[in-house]
Amino acid sequence: MSSSTQTGWPRGVFSVFPTILLAAGAVAIAFLALLVFFALAIKSGHMDPHHPRRISVMVQLLAELAIYLPVGTYLLILLPRLAKRSLGELGLRPPGWREIGIGLAGAILMTLVVNSLGALMLALTHRHDTEAAIALLKQIKTPGEKYVFVAIATALAPMLEELGFRVFLFNAFARYAPVPLAIFLSGAIFGLVHSAALPQLLTIAIPLASGGMVLALIYVWSRNYWSSVITHALFNAIPLTLYFVFHIKT
Repeated sequence: MSSSTQTGWPRGVFSVFPTILLAAGAVAIAFLALLVFFALAIKSGHMDPHHPRRISVMVQLLAELAIYLPVGTYLLILLPRLAKRSLGELGLRPPGWREIGIGLAGAILMTLVVNSLGALMLALTHRHDTEAAIALLKQIKTPGEKYVFVAIATALAPMLEELGFRVFLFNAFARYAPVPLAIFLSGAIFGLVHSAALPQLLTIAIPLASGGMVLALIYVWSRNYWSSVITHALFNAIPLTLYFVFHIKT
């Protein structure tokens, strides 16, 4: 990724209408993929249409996969055209030791920032809300569910979310706004997407928004997609290690 990735974008890059269209397309693909998946799950008897809330953990995990794969493919194909950059110039190239080191340091920074803000929000609101992923984690009962959950949390989710929030959204914002504002906006959206209800705006959205800002900083500092993926993956791996290895519930 050249130094002009965050500043000095040429004209025609991340044009407003195509950028909005690309984002809308990603949402539409996710929605359609979910509809198709649930239709197949109902037809195969793995989901009861009369009790849609009673979905097994494995079906919920496979539903995430059904979204991640088509959306990730869609972004990989269309992002280079929108940015007028190759995937390598956008940061999707093998990391060196510097980029790996930045990713490792980022995991420590993200953990400290998110946990500190989470503790502050808990002290202010006296609410102990649980993120949807953690709630799903606590429902796991079989080894198969555990393995699929770990694969999604430590590999697929970080890879797709860094592609969407950093390579796409951050760069799109940085095309029109100063880098600090682009970091803030992409991080704020990252936090909002991970909150399921209005009361979670303080207890979950704000801490995770700060984590999203750390991830954007890692992307800026390293100019490498994999650095932020490493940070994101390790951040997710820490509570999983505490839960599965040391039996500590977060």
